[in-house]
Amino acid sequence: MHLFLSLYIFLVAVCETNEILTFTAHERGTVEIQCSYKSTDEEHEKYLGRGKCPRLKKDKVVESGSAAQDKRFSLTDDKTAHIFTVTITDLRTEDQDQYWCGVKRGLGIFDDFTEIHLEIKHGKSEYTVCVSLAVMCLYSVKSVTSSSFSKSCGIC
Repeated sequence: MHLFLSLYIFLVAVCETNEILTFTAHERGTVEIQCSYKSTDEEHEKYLGRGKCPRLKKDKVVESGSAAQDKRFSLTDDKTAHIFTVTITDLRTEDQDQYWCGVKRGLGIFDDFTEIHLEIKHGKSEYTVCVSLAVMCLYSVKSVTSSSFSKSCGIC
């Protein structure tokens, strides 16, 4: 009995993190997950893992230095800012899950982790960004015609 309790406490402690980040995105959209790391980890492997506890099973969806199994996932590392960014495109409802930003240390037993929760909303984004552009073309009174205005100002 004591062995099982000790094992349970060990497993809970092993999977604890100091930080939990939540990201919300929409189906068919894109999300960028930014993970910071210490300057001493610049040359270490970075990755995004998926699942409950990365110390017990590392299901790496993308890692630095190699192509992801799923082409929708990519990882870039800004060594100056000490942030690696995982981009997931064409989001699907099945992408909603618990993820882990990981920095490999040694054999991987003592990797540094940040817990990520990714929530996927159904349907289109609630927000639409509209850009309005006003173009003013100055002509002499003689040269203003609808065709010269359209061609010169690039209005369709």
